[in-house]
Amino acid sequence: MYTNAQKLSASETQELRREAGKLLKHLREKAGHSQRTFSAEIGSPLYTFVSQVETGRGRVPPDQIRVWANAYGLEAREFLLMIMRFYDPETFSVLFESEPEIFTGTAFPDLSATPEVGEPASTESSP
Repeated sequence: MYTNAQKLSASETQELRREAGKLLKHLREKAGHSQRTFSAEIGSPLYTFVSQVETGRGRVPPDQIRVWANAYGLEAREFLLMIMRFYDPETFSVLFESEPEIFTGTAFPDLSATPEVGEPASTESSP
């Protein structure tokens, strides 16, 4: 059974999730939501789930991308392109390394507006 799609260590994965969380918090606040109102908007019975995702202890469930994007006021594709660099950096790199605006994040002002967020993680392993 194949269980780890990334070449990253657990600490690297955790750091990427924390960076994703900073972006998600920025998007939530920009949309005018508290964690409680955002939780209600996405249909989650517990606002603590939003807190867990924003602190890097969880991730946006893949089957909820459209719901979360809608709650942020974003198109689903744009939202996915913004968060994929954090949740699946290897696939993101393969798909978008030849598209500089997407790969570097310059196509998404919210990435550069969020402190310490934006650059995709290196997926190359050291010799």
